[in-house]
Parts: sequence; structure tokens; C-alpha cells
Amino acid sequence: MAAYQETKVHGTHGFPYIVYPVRLPERMIEFPHHWHEEAEIIYVTDGKLLVSVLNSEYIIENGDIVLIHPQTIHAIRQYEDCSARYYNILFRFSMLESGAEDTCREKYFEPIYSRKLLMPEHITREHPLHAEIEPIIQSLLIRPHHQRFNDELMIKSRLFELMYRVFPYCEPADKESAYEDIVYNKLKLSLSYLEEHFADDITIGMMAAVSNYSESHFSKLFKQLTGDSFTQYLKNYRLETAAERIRNEKTKISEIAMSCGFSNLSYFSRSFLAKFKVSPSEYRRSAPFLRERKHH
Repeated sequence: MAAYQETKVHGTHGFPYIVYPVRLPERMIEFPHHWHEEAEIIYVTDGKLLVSVLNSEYIIENGDIVLIHPQTIHAIRQYEDCSARYYNILFRFSMLESGAEDTCREKYFEPIYSRKLLMPEHITREHPLHAEIEPIIQSLLIRPHHQRFNDELMIKSRLFELMYRVFPYCEPADKESAYEDIVYNKLKLSLSYLEEHFADDITIGMMAAVSNYSESHFSKLFKQLTGDSFTQYLKNYRLETAAERIRNEKTKISEIAMSCGFSNLSYFSRSFLAKFKVSPSEYRRSAPFLRERKHH
């Protein structure tokens, strides 16, 4: 289950870089809205999926690339009934910086990190940048247990080259983008509150108060960001959390349901079946406990 604000380091503190191969659907049909300190690259090798970045949504196909800024809310979902195989590459700009007086940090990485400069998000095969960066991305698809002694040097050099290619296509943020960032930074507070209290009897009034918005304005912005009403999103978050625990714990399903905010077990079972197309017990039997990837 993707947490709203990820605090873990992807990779290691000394080398914050990692590659995740992912298949959708494979026990999950989506990775809900979340953000993290790392920049993220999504590279699709087969099929189609949906990627949301702030209030933009893209249908991503075989060969497409998505570039996601650090600290930017995004989500990944199954597209209709399509399956997809893709890679996530996550890295921190800090691994490419030498210190406080680093020119590359001040001139290139900090403006992108703070979204004063915006990278192109959806890069299709027709985009002029695609041919420049696809070979670089393919060379980066090394999983940790396949790495050789000096691969860290190669990875850093490729990331520098990647940013060198991407930077000319970056554009200064306009006033509308700057306003959106302010809005979504405030909504992050509400999402974090939901993550901490999702099993409680939380209301839209509580969520709106955290962001200092009226209920009506919060409802509009929340729907714009997630595509769901607050009630729908809370239910979905509870179900995704329950599914994660059912896959990875031996706790009784009834106890998991109760701890995820479902006081009515019949309602939980019906809702689970509607979302995942199998009952909770069937889901547990069919899902191996070792996952190809624990996402965020």
C-alpha cells in the first residue's frame, strides 16, 4: 500500500537509488496518491496504465516515459481492463550534488526540486526528448542483486546524462502552476491526516479544517485531485490497506477489517468483492506473501 507521504529512503542513505519492476494488476490494481523526496521515472514496457500527477492524468502506453518531480502528489492505476509492465526508477538529487556550494545543485537541481522549473511529464515516442533519454533509462534498469562492483559509477553518470538531456526541455512555472503547488501542498496535510486516522470516524469537516479550507471548497479540490469524493476515497484507502494486510499478515480477516475502519463485516466483504472481484478469503489464498515489489 502506498502511503501518502513516504519517509523511507529508496535504495540506501549512501546511494538513494533503486529500480522496481512492476506489473498491474498483480494483487493490486492501483498505487493511490502519494509523494516522496525522490524524483521518479516511470517507463512502460508493455500494456497501458493510468498515471495521475497533481490534477493531470495520462494514459501511458508501451514505450512511454513519465518524469515526476520530488514531493509531487501522484498515483498509478490500472487502465480499464488492461494489464501493464513497467519500471519505477527512484533517486534523490542529493546523490548528484557535492555540497552547499555545488553549482549543479543551485543552477539545475534546486529549481526542479522546488518546481520553479517544470520537467515534461508525459514523454511519448513522438516527443523529441524520447529518443534522447530512452537508451539512458534502459541502461539504468539494473536491480540491486544484479549490480556489479562499479555499477554505482555508471548509474551516477547516466543520471547526470539524463538530467543534461532533460534540462533544455524544462519550462519555468507560470502563475497557475505556482498556485496549484500551494493548493496541493495544503492538501498534503489533509492526506497525511487521513493516513494517520483512516480507521477512525473522520469527517470531511475534519479533513477540511486541517487544510484550512471550507468544506465545500475542500470537497471540490479533493475531487479535482483524486477523481473521487472524500467518502469514496476513504473507503478505497481502507480497502487497499486491508488488502495489503490480508496479503502479508496471518491476522484474522475480521480483525483486519475492524482495524481498518469497517465495523460491519458484511459491508466490508461486499465492498472488497466489488473492488477486487474476489472475496477477502479467496484473495488471501491466491496472493503469495512474497511480492515482486513492495511499492513505497
